[in-house]
Amino acid sequence: MAFIISADEIKKTLPGYSPAKSELFHRQSAKLADKTFEEALKSRSEKTVILMSGGTASGKSEYVSAYLAKLRLIVFDGTLPSFEGAKIKIKKTLKAGKKVEIHLVLPNDLLVAFIAFLNRERKFSLGHFYRTHSSSRQTVLDIAQSFNDIPIKIFVSDVDYIGHRQTMTFKELKLNGRGELIEFMKQNQYNEEEIIKAVFNL
Repeated sequence: MAFIISADEIKKTLPGYSPAKSELFHRQSAKLADKTFEEALKSRSEKTVILMSGGTASGKSEYVSAYLAKLRLIVFDGTLPSFEGAKIKIKKTLKAGKKVEIHLVLPNDLLVAFIAFLNRERKFSLGHFYRTHSSSRQTVLDIAQSFNDIPIKIFVSDVDYIGHRQTMTFKELKLNGRGELIEFMKQNQYNEEEIIKAVFNL
């Protein structure tokens, strides 16, 4: 079974937490997640670390549950909001003698992701959605350009409806080499204003 580190799960253990106040606890839970990650690198026997990336409500946790949870891995389930933070995690993982991979989840439809975000029990400001969907893409591009040997996998999430049931599906993009991956990421960068325009079809 995977050892999964999630700031959202850590929040639930903090005194005074409620989903309606989730954003107020985000910084504290993120720091605790980073601390747990560092401890896991030292104490856990798993040889591979997966750093998740992608905007909030893109389907990362669902992807982890469906594809990674039963494997012997350390999984950091976050957005990778900055290259500096990601670089620290990568270097510490390699120093610990473990392999590291980046798994990026991109929603096929930003509006669908936005609706899921609005309907979540955990509440954040709208800016959190726009910011994470922009910054996670930039971080993965920076990693691709700076760390040639770090595997990066990109999965497109979508929602399927079977009768009245809603299920999330994931399709891995097959990109031919690092150059094609970098070009794809360059073509799929959005700043926060562009995220807003894509969501509202402006």
